[in-house]
Amino acid sequence: MDEGIAQPGLSARERKPRAKRFNEGLKVAAPLLNSLAIATIGIAVINPLAQRRFDPLADGGWTLLLAALVLQLMGQLLIRFLRPED
Repeated sequence: MDEGIAQPGLSARERKPRAKRFNEGLKVAAPLLNSLAIATIGIAVINPLAQRRFDPLADGGWTLLLAALVLQLMGQLLIRFLRPED
């Protein structure tokens, strides 16, 4: 059965480990997305400086910053899907 769908026939004893397992997966995925966002911001800022161009928004740098923002928002959105474990 899919864990994303509420299953009314499960007892509290069965729901708790499923919720815990689901939450642990989210707790791993959210920081991964946040780390990717930080790395993308680093690439967007450091790469132009290493090439002696001092405009991080030139040559598509704005797309990297936008991608970093999307990754950050996705990480924050995942946290909202945590299930109660009680």
